[in-house]
Amino acid sequence: MAACGITVLALHDRIGTFHSLKAFLFAPDQGRFTYTDSPEWCLSKDPNRVLVMVRRFIKPDYVDLELMRGLRAKYDRIAYFHDDAGGGIPRLEILPYVDLFYSKALFKDRSLYTRRLYGKELYSDYYHEKYGVEDPEPRERAVAAPAELGKLRLSWNIGIGDYPRGKLRQRAGVAVSMALGFRAARAFYSRKPFPRDPVSRNAGTIDVHARILLAGRPSIAWQRKLILDRIAGQAEFLQGETSQARYNREVANSKIVLSPFGWGELCLRDFEAVLGGALLMKPDMSHLVTWPDVFVPNETYAPFTWDADDLVPKAREWLADREGRERVARRAYESYKDQVAGLGERFEAAMAEIVGDSARS
Repeated sequence: MAACGITVLALHDRIGTFHSLKAFLFAPDQGRFTYTDSPEWCLSKDPNRVLVMVRRFIKPDYVDLELMRGLRAKYDRIAYFHDDAGGGIPRLEILPYVDLFYSKALFKDRSLYTRRLYGKELYSDYYHEKYGVEDPEPRERAVAAPAELGKLRLSWNIGIGDYPRGKLRQRAGVAVSMALGFRAARAFYSRKPFPRDPVSRNAGTIDVHARILLAGRPSIAWQRKLILDRIAGQAEFLQGETSQARYNREVANSKIVLSPFGWGELCLRDFEAVLGGALLMKPDMSHLVTWPDVFVPNETYAPFTWDADDLVPKAREWLADREGRERVARRAYESYKDQVAGLGERFEAAMAEIVGDSARS
C-alpha cells in the first residue's frame, strides 16, 4: 500500500486523549498522522486527502453541517469515530457526509438507528416507556436512513485506555497536549503493565463495591435510582463518595463491583473491575456489540435485569459461590488481556479500510 497521509481532527479532553486516541498515539509510523484540533486548519491548510474525526461535536453537542459539507468537498475519504459511552448514536446526521462511521458500541439490531429512541439510548427509551420517566427538555435526535447503515463499523471502547485512572496526571496530560500537540500526552500515560493474576491478589475485604451516584437527565439516571432503591440498607453494598485513589484501592479489594449504565452502557469501572480481579456485575448487555468485549453473561460478567429486581439475590448468590465468582473474574481478565493485545492489528485494519482508494491515487 502506498503511503497516505491521514489527518486526525480530535478534541482535547480526558476521554479523547487517554482512551479514544490511544490506538492512534501509540501506533507505529506516526509520520503518517497529522494531529489537529482546528477544523479551520483542515479546510484551509491541510495537504492530506484523508480525514479522521475523533470525538467531534460532543462539546458543544451540536453538529455543524456547514462544516461537514466543507470537509466533504475537500477530502477524498472521511471517517468519523463516535465515542459516546452508549450504543445510541446522537449524531446520525453525520452519516451522509462520511465514508465510514466507527462506534465504541453498536446495537445488535441495527434497525434501531432508523427509529427515534427517547433520550437516545435503548435503556432510556425503556424507562420512559415503562415508568413514564420524562426529561425536562427532551431533545429529538436525527435517525439514519436505512441505506446509510452499511457505513457503521465497530471500533474500540474505553477498555483500551489508560488505567488506573489518575485525575491530576491525566488533566496535566490534556493541558500539555493542548499546548504542545496531542502526541505530548503519551508521556502522561501510566504505562503500567497488566497486573499479574489480579484475582488471586484481590483480598476480597469488600463484598460489593457500589459507590454510584445519580447522574445525568432523569431517563439516563433512572436505572441508578432503581439500583440505589434496591440496595438501600443492604450491608453487603459499599456506597457513598470517596477519592479516586481510595476508589482504585477498593475496587482491587472487592469481591464484586457493581457497574450500572451511566451516560451509556460502557463505564470505566467495567474495566477497572476486571483489572482489579473482581467479578463485574452489570445490567444485561445482550443488546450490544462492543470491543474489547467482557460482557459474556455468566462467563465474563454477571448480568441482572434493567429493573434491578434480581440484583440483591443474585449478588448474594455470587458472594456465596467463591469458586464460581473467581472463575468468571479470571475468565474476564484473561479475555480482556488477550483482546487488548490485538489492538494494533484491529487498528491497522481500520486504517486500511479508511484510506481505501486514496492509497492508490
